[in-house]
Amino acid sequence: LGYGAKIGFVNTDNDFNRNSVEGSKITNESNVFTFNENINAGYVNYNRAFKGFMIQAGIRVENTNSKGHSTGVTSASGYFDSSVKRSYVDVFPSAAITFNKNPMNQWGITFSRRIDRPAYQDLNPFEFRLNDYTYMKGNTQLRPQYTNSYGISNTYKYKLNTRLNYSHVKDIFTLLPDISGSKSLLTKKNLATQDIIAFNISYPYQYKWYSFFTNINTSWSKYKADFGGGSRVVNLEVFTYSFFMQNSFKLGKGFTAELSGVYNSPSIWQGSFKSKSIYFVDAGLQKTILKGKG
Repeated sequence: LGYGAKIGFVNTDNDFNRNSVEGSKITNESNVFTFNENINAGYVNYNRAFKGFMIQAGIRVENTNSKGHSTGVTSASGYFDSSVKRSYVDVFPSAAITFNKNPMNQWGITFSRRIDRPAYQDLNPFEFRLNDYTYMKGNTQLRPQYTNSYGISNTYKYKLNTRLNYSHVKDIFTLLPDISGSKSLLTKKNLATQDIIAFNISYPYQYKWYSFFTNINTSWSKYKADFGGGSRVVNLEVFTYSFFMQNSFKLGKGFTAELSGVYNSPSIWQGSFKSKSIYFVDAGLQKTILKGKG
């Protein structure tokens, strides 16, 4: 049985100024953003081993208090003064059971709930100019996102690991482009939900002078949100997969070599941006000298 508590305080003060000279026109943009956050947390966790299986169960309670204040001048909207203040309590349970009667073929079932809070700057309504037509703006109404995750896993002969996981994310963060007059605004907002089903396989192998580790991950995601206006509806599904492999070679006479590669399939990022496939290969060669000292 374990239990504990933690109290954390964060105080930030960011002072931003920019002066631009464009021909005979001088523009000034300034922003002072202060943010204070206090998190009080307590937890209880219980572990116990039985014949053939182990259990773990815990609960964490968090009280969050935050206050942000932003003042400044922008070339687009002039002087502004904005505040955001929040206080909320959340409960985060977790549980796991491991079936280890046969050590060569172990199964596990897990559940957890977690929180991801907005970055402080994402709550700042100041419009940062990226170029003449594009601005980045924070959102004082941005809420934390919450994830409920359920998983089942198997470990075979201490090497082959497989896992099937389902996650439901409420109020997931996304970066949405919007139009305001003649400019484009990029703003963090909350999508209603994201559902993810993921399947992962990993396996290490070693034989004399050669070894490798490989990991394959596949997932299906569904994003949903309705910001009103007909065309401002998000209802997307995407299937993605990724592959990683690392190879190591012992070549003798102090030489070792490594070859690794990654491939990520095309995807949809945060429910609003499409990404192309990404892949790369790394290679390295090493030789020890000075009788292994260098």
